[in-house]
Amino acid sequence: MHEGDRDRVHRAGSTAAMTFELFSPFIAKETRTIDARLLQALGVPQDAPYSASFDRKPDEDEDTAFDFLLEAPDGRRIFFDVKLAETAFESCEDNAENRRMLEGRYLPHLIEHVDTTWLLPETFALHSGILKKLSWLGRYPASGFVFVFPKANRNLADAENAIKRIASKSLAPRVAILYLEFLVARILTLTEDDARLHEHYLRFKADYVAAPAAG
Repeated sequence: MHEGDRDRVHRAGSTAAMTFELFSPFIAKETRTIDARLLQALGVPQDAPYSASFDRKPDEDEDTAFDFLLEAPDGRRIFFDVKLAETAFESCEDNAENRRMLEGRYLPHLIEHVDTTWLLPETFALHSGILKKLSWLGRYPASGFVFVFPKANRNLADAENAIKRIASKSLAPRVAILYLEFLVARILTLTEDDARLHEHYLRFKADYVAAPAAG
């Protein structure tokens, strides 16, 4: 993995650092392609050689960045939003500038896929962090989206419910929510015969996955 990636994500904070530690061991240093075991853990079809990037902003004209992004040669993309200890997804003010952005930038990519009640200016502002990112599914028809966060972080329960409701019109087959605990358990199973990787994810589990509550 390029040192620039490591430096950038560690400067960005603990969630970015966790994201790097979660995915980078499966990325080939020279080619940046993904080990098939990670695709298997994520439930991504293994019919294409995906390349990877961290903290990716696909369009410099807007502020939406993705914690992790997979890209296939045929243009397919898998976008990732990762949370650790955050209590909510981002929101924005319902003001004239954001209404203009909704109308001109996001509405054209969401209107066919999301119930219009989510696209009312005041509702969009409240859930803008989710809706802005899901708008990329309208820009790339063969793309998918994965939200990763701990099941133990119950502060995100309302956001999880909102994601499911937003996606329910037509995006549900392209949107997945993966609990961090279950993803790490799956990776540990898939790396049982690889001592180096298995040890890395045992350390990752100790650092980032909360132990189940007693009783």
